[in-house]
Amino acid sequence: MSGPAGRLPGMPATAVIVVNYNGREHLGRCLASVLAQQPPPSQVVVVDNASRDGSADALPAGVELLRLPGNRGFAAAANAGLARTSAAFVLTLNPDAELLPGCLAAAAAALDADATLGSVAPRVLCAAAPGRIDATGIGLTSSFGQINCEHDLPEEQAASQPRAVLGPLGGAALWRRQALAEAGGFCESYFLYWEDLDLALRLDRAGYGCRTEPRARVLHAGGGSIGRHSPANVFYMVRNHWACLLTCLPAPLMRRRWWALALAPLRAAALYAGRGNPLSALWGLLCGLTLLPGAWRRRRALPGSGRSAEERAANRLQPLLAAADADRLVMRAHAGS
Repeated sequence: MSGPAGRLPGMPATAVIVVNYNGREHLGRCLASVLAQQPPPSQVVVVDNASRDGSADALPAGVELLRLPGNRGFAAAANAGLARTSAAFVLTLNPDAELLPGCLAAAAAALDADATLGSVAPRVLCAAAPGRIDATGIGLTSSFGQINCEHDLPEEQAASQPRAVLGPLGGAALWRRQALAEAGGFCESYFLYWEDLDLALRLDRAGYGCRTEPRARVLHAGGGSIGRHSPANVFYMVRNHWACLLTCLPAPLMRRRWWALALAPLRAAALYAGRGNPLSALWGLLCGLTLLPGAWRRRRALPGSGRSAEERAANRLQPLLAAADADRLVMRAHAGS
């Protein structure tokens, strides 16, 4: 039986925010999957980043449209959607993602059951190969590289029980509104990429965790707006790397692993250059340097600063770095098999 606003009795309301940019190929299926959830979300908002393909012109009944005057990127659009909604739980979704039956209820139940969680990471599957994992969350390794947890593993090899990860994939993530407010929401300076890991690190600093929910399953096409490994993808992935680390990493980890802090974006740029986008990778590195003064100002404004708070944050983060290292080894072993 459903309670008020289509939610289970006693369950907080859940809003869905779909950030759209030229998503005509995918948006209809995405919204159909959202509206088919049982119980349905209390509110569905499409935040449109000035699409030019008409994708937001004819939305289904029950879906609100918030048009932005220009393409402000994922983070700004997600923040605009947060301001438009009021539900205690909020799902952010890319238009190239589809919720499988029972996804929203499973994720909301997991978040409701543990007040220490700031987010829940659904199990995101590759739409082109639904038996394979795209991500069961995101992580940061001890060498300060970002990973999609369990990426490309067959679903039967993925963890069958919920487990701790640093954060959810931003394009399919359930968040606790109170936690987002305490952490300051999405950082809009990134435009694309790293905003979910930046937010996950700030939530972890604030004392909120994230767990996976294998029963909450999502199909994800990937690259729906700008394409995988496109020049824009490479540019923003490289550009935002140093800014995220400088803003959010606990000071003890930066001191102990200063070399990793310095080298991580350089290694990422070399990786992308090897995939055929050397100019985008180099331009991303150079433009990333211009973000560092703003990142330092944001760091100084983080709540809970001070030596003891930084030590607590480092102690909380260390096991998650080790878990990401273990995930990376498993993924490399699978790729080499």
